Amino acid sequence: MSSLNRRRSLALARPSSALDIPRPDGLTQVGTRIASKPAVALWFVMAADLATVVWMHTVGSWLDETSKFTATATLGGHHIVVLVLAAIGFAMLATLAVLTDGFARSTPRLALARNVACIVSVLALTGVVALVLAGLLSRILFGRLRP
Repeated sequence: MSSLNRRRSLALARPSSALDIPRPDGLTQVGTRIASKPAVALWFVMAADLATVVWMHTVGSWLDETSKFTATATLGGHHIVVLVLAAIGFAMLATLAVLTDGFARSTPRLALARNVACIVSVLALTGVVALVLAGLLSRILFGRLRP
């Protein structure tokens, strides 16, 4: 029972890691990487870019030629432009994901490149988002179009 009465002080020792961040107050922040909301949003935009590339490659010309409503997704009948913009946005974000350790770290130049990649991605996704929103709005306003 004497061992239960003794109080032991814990000594935690671990080697330093690349994730340790020195803070201005002299302490070292030891922590695990936690995905932040902007990082999750960037991963989502990257996936949306890849889906847009595949979608424009497979049905882009059909969207251009079918009607003015479906041409909304291709920014007025320019599916090749949308495909190229989405491919460039995806390539830039994929490269930045590697360089920034999954969008967790950044420098001013990488932040500028990330912003440019987001602008390119938003340009590519604008038509698709507009088509989806118009489809949802028409569904709400007119209900089911077929019996």
